Amino acid sequence: MSETWRQEFGWLVIGAIGVAAVGWLLGYPLLALVFCAGVYIAWMQLRVVSIVRWLEAGGAQRLAPPTVGIMNDVVHLVHREKSYSRKQKNRFKRSLLQFNNLASELPDVTVVLDKNHLIQWANAAARAHLKVHSERDRGQRIDNLIRDPEFHAFINSSDPSIEIEMVAPGNPAMMLSCRLIQSGRGLKVLVARDVTQRIRLREMRKDFVDDVSHELRTPLTVIRGYTEMLMDNSTLDETSHNAVEKVQEQSDRMMHIVQKLLHLSRLEGNRLEEHEGEVVAVSELIRSMVTDLSNIAATQHEWVLQLDDSLGLRGNYDELYSVVQNLLQNAVKYSGNGTLITVSWSREGVLDSSADMSKGATREDLARASLVVSDNGIGIEAWHVPRLSERFYRVDRARARETGGTGLGLAIVKHITQRHGGQLLIDSVPGEGSVFTINFPIQRVEILVDQASNF
Repeated sequence: MSETWRQEFGWLVIGAIGVAAVGWLLGYPLLALVFCAGVYIAWMQLRVVSIVRWLEAGGAQRLAPPTVGIMNDVVHLVHREKSYSRKQKNRFKRSLLQFNNLASELPDVTVVLDKNHLIQWANAAARAHLKVHSERDRGQRIDNLIRDPEFHAFINSSDPSIEIEMVAPGNPAMMLSCRLIQSGRGLKVLVARDVTQRIRLREMRKDFVDDVSHELRTPLTVIRGYTEMLMDNSTLDETSHNAVEKVQEQSDRMMHIVQKLLHLSRLEGNRLEEHEGEVVAVSELIRSMVTDLSNIAATQHEWVLQLDDSLGLRGNYDELYSVVQNLLQNAVKYSGNGTLITVSWSREGVLDSSADMSKGATREDLARASLVVSDNGIGIEAWHVPRLSERFYRVDRARARETGGTGLGLAIVKHITQRHGGQLLIDSVPGEGSVFTINFPIQRVEILVDQASNF
């Protein structure tokens, strides 16, 4: 018990004894005690009312009501808590101001949006590159200020992994890479980074590869022509014939790499329009490819096909053929004799999509077409997976040399997938196998009427 509490209790006891003594002398001790208690309660009530009025007026220390005993402690405690709260509020304001100052000076564009894409805050870079002013444009929809169809599709997408490149509205010579990051309480943060130099380097690399590949085709064609002529020369001895055969094999391999590089150069950054291309019966394409591989592969595999024959895809036939070919050949190449390879082609999320849609997914996100190729082969270590679709990247270089791999197959698959608006996903566990999934957008899905009528 504190000293104030002891004093208050002591005063109350002394007062009660005095009143009881007076009441006893007058012959009414109990009535005197009740009267004393009522006076004490009324006095306490007045003290409480004065404190409440003081708090309602702001609780300034100079306006604190005169109090004694317990109520004096209450006033001091309230004042101490208010002083601490004021200090915390000032500290928070300073921290917030410091954060805003730092964020305003970030070189990357940063714009905070609410769930309706209304601008809540923007830094100085947003003003310079996007022409979005933090004060002037607060409360405006960002897609009303940036009128670009690709940006509108990006800002309304529910996929947080989507990233787009666009010309900066405030600087036509600058290219920005934009991402949308989900934040708490329905907020989103639009982050855009200057990637002008990266895109220039990418274009320089593309032009270099394209030029070198074209330049290599002529000498390779000449070498191949002379080797074919020498191979037909019956006067060559066996040693010379074997040497010419090796030269022909390597020139063919080099020509194959050149052709793939030229193919990649044509694919990169050249996206198909939604309604561009022909309707491809993917199920037929897969069955034909599986039949060919079963006949020519050095090893035998168990194939499981789960194909929706009514599901077609609008796109470039040759490119989709290349995708299926590369994925199936990889599954055969990196899984042993007798292993299981499963290929599925289906439209996902149509039957039970209400749960995911309640979480913010759109019907377009759910009703997509998916090509999945899985095997129970050797698998791939986790740190290799993010780089598998890079050009010339090989997990096992020694094995690649033995099998004649170029390291360009999955790069071609990735760029064809992106060209068709899709996404390549890779999941693998060493010793258990790999799963390659390609998700195509619903806009490219076509129902094959002739096939659907058979069901």
